[in-house]
Amino acid sequence: MALPILLLGQTSPTRPTPTNLRVQSDLVLINALVTDSHGRPVVGLDASRFRLFEDGREQIVKSCSSEDVPVSVGLVLDTSGSMGDKIELLKKAAIQFVRAANPADEYFVVRFQARPEIAVPLTTDTDRLLGFINRIEAGGSTALFDAIHLAVNEMRRARYPRKALLIVSDGMDNHSRYTERETKKLISEVDFPIYGINVWQPQRSGNRYAIQRQDPATLETILPPTGGRVFAVRDLKKLAIMTGLITQEIRYEYVLGYAPSDRRDDGKYHHVSVSIESSAGRRLKVSHRSGYYAPVQ
Repeated sequence: MALPILLLGQTSPTRPTPTNLRVQSDLVLINALVTDSHGRPVVGLDASRFRLFEDGREQIVKSCSSEDVPVSVGLVLDTSGSMGDKIELLKKAAIQFVRAANPADEYFVVRFQARPEIAVPLTTDTDRLLGFINRIEAGGSTALFDAIHLAVNEMRRARYPRKALLIVSDGMDNHSRYTERETKKLISEVDFPIYGINVWQPQRSGNRYAIQRQDPATLETILPPTGGRVFAVRDLKKLAIMTGLITQEIRYEYVLGYAPSDRRDDGKYHHVSVSIESSAGRRLKVSHRSGYYAPVQ
């Protein structure tokens, strides 16, 4: 289900190509999503509308891109036993997401039970993706954190600068080699948003995996620092809205580039905050990753 896009401003934003953005080694790139009070993505803003701070010091935003370009997307699908009652919900979410793809977009699929696996490597063949999704069955334990590590590693093979992960899960983990702390550390280092659709529901008494239920808020805890969001979906009526919104957010993110005024290749984590100037009485919100690790010289 397509959602409206709010266009502000009379001029187009500065649009350097993604390739140029990525090769300018002196620039730090921050993905940022701007939404209005109704949650609709806002496009058409230029660099002058953003205020960006690194470690409390304001920086000059030198580039601002928001064009709709091909994206590389990883689907991380929970097919464990605890998803047995919700596997059809997972399938519908994944199918709707893939069907919204542009012809040039590339996808890969990580499925996870007791172990994660690359079920479909990076491809632009949506028929192949849909064929796999339709064959999914649930069973086994849940290695959510291991799946996130595998997906982040696979994303290194992506050919497009604009990237995102979408995790569809009930938010539990009971079989990972990696810990939640290690996963949070990994997530803090990625330069792309990770979205989640949390389909957690109280388990039926007949589900033998119900006892494995842990924290239903795991996704909400670990994903927001990437600039992505987590949506709780309890019924099919809201599913199309949520998948449509995530699709639009991925496509209409801004990529802000700046050269730190006190650049230090110290390998340390640098906190970033971004604010947005509201317009014509509209209250705008900006979501972005919370910082980055500087390279080590």
